[in-house]
Amino acid sequence: MENLAFSLNATMPIFLTMLLGYVFRKTGVISEAFSASLNKFVFRVALPVMLFQDLSTQDFFVFWNGRYVLFCIISSILSVLLVWLIGRLLVKDKALRGEFIQAGYRSSAAILGFAFIQNIYGQGNTGLAPLMILGSVPIYNIAAVVVLALTANSPDGGTSGLDAALMKKTVRNIVSNPIIIGILVGLLWSLLRIPQHKIFSTTIRNLSVLATPLGLIAIGARFDP
Repeated sequence: MENLAFSLNATMPIFLTMLLGYVFRKTGVISEAFSASLNKFVFRVALPVMLFQDLSTQDFFVFWNGRYVLFCIISSILSVLLVWLIGRLLVKDKALRGEFIQAGYRSSAAILGFAFIQNIYGQGNTGLAPLMILGSVPIYNIAAVVVLALTANSPDGGTSGLDAALMKKTVRNIVSNPIIIGILVGLLWSLLRIPQHKIFSTTIRNLSVLATPLGLIAIGARFDP
């Protein structure tokens, strides 16, 4: 019973917060436009700031784990390849296959993963999750472009394929990804051991605590059964 209570305490608040987001959307408290803006704010501001806060206060040489990042990269590639094989077996329509593959390997680790970690280990503790994102997000973005290019039909009925402009855009999107930037700046801050003034750290904390609850509400508000 103790383990059951611990599991419920870690999981139920997450789903209830998402449920509240759904209720707010259905009752008109949150509009569709507001939920979209809320989602954008979380991924462009609150979540990157939260990652920066967690990493910038760590000892870089203790926290950094290159083998773990490499493991996440390899695991992400293998998961994409596995879903690709399953998609080829189960989905005959090439256009639908692309959607199936993307839905199969992408996850909500950036919001749900952090929420579970914080409920289990405490607020402000994201563990190795930032390193997981650092290893997986670039792979997911590259895979998304490759999958859509190889499963989309060109006007002549063939496969549209990859081109240099598309790959350049993908690299630019990865480099400019706010979450990746938040992680890299946090790691650099930790490596250089830059001190944080009380005013700065408090402001950062005020923004970072918004990431998980607003992210969960945004997920629930945008849920359309």
